[in-house]
Amino acid sequence: MSTLYKARVCAVGREEDVSRLLTCLLMNAGAYDAPEDRPPYSIGELEEQVQRYAFENGGQGDTFMYEMVSTMQWGDAEDGSCRMTVERHGSGYYAVCFSYDSLHAFQPHDWLNLHLACGRVLMVALRASEDFLMDKGEVIFSGGDVRDNWDAMTECWLYLMEQYTCGLPPEDAVEKLRRMGRIMEEEEYDAGVRDTLLSCMHLLRGLAEAGADPEKLGQAMHLCLERRDYARLWQFEYLIAQWYLWEVQHLCKWTACLESVLKAWDEEENAG
Repeated sequence: MSTLYKARVCAVGREEDVSRLLTCLLMNAGAYDAPEDRPPYSIGELEEQVQRYAFENGGQGDTFMYEMVSTMQWGDAEDGSCRMTVERHGSGYYAVCFSYDSLHAFQPHDWLNLHLACGRVLMVALRASEDFLMDKGEVIFSGGDVRDNWDAMTECWLYLMEQYTCGLPPEDAVEKLRRMGRIMEEEEYDAGVRDTLLSCMHLLRGLAEAGADPEKLGQAMHLCLERRDYARLWQFEYLIAQWYLWEVQHLCKWTACLESVLKAWDEEENAG
């Protein structure tokens, strides 16, 4: 039986960074024609070209294709699961977000190749598998290197694979969480189900608070550039990437769901 894997990847940079990234996607697919007798393509034009290529060559609903990530691929994606969005954050920076499903594990070297090809723009990924015991959590592509971040692994799994159990009746959500909890106990995780639910809410609210004033954030990032404080600038870019990866724009939906599931979990635990 095949195992399903899910991934979200977000690249954050200035206009020129995102232009290079989108150009690399097109070049990797052999679909880039340099403009002649006119200014360079805008981000909107490049995004449209990526989407057009996916529409003509991918599955229904695809807005990018995995083959665009790297000319030498170890991974792949299920047809119709590939989504790409390009958004200008309130700070003035851009975020390019990818999501896709695969029957193969997340392949960091594919995305590292894209990271290197487009000038080492910061890229952050979340990945998880139906199999709770498989690799899960965050991967960071920065400065030409790739590294795992072992924080929030169970939170990542609950978000990517179960959408925090949103939409499920409370009893079904609790049963799913109970199965997850049994595995966590067997594998001697430091935290349990209740701790994970609380941690999910804490993570989301923390990101929402840190990014609550995008204009002020943009001013701070500009100041970092002027002072060449690249370490602090990296932290701001990382915050923006996480904000999009965890879809903090849906904070109210996520927290309402998590609070409802936590209540149902506590009621069943107390009843037992």
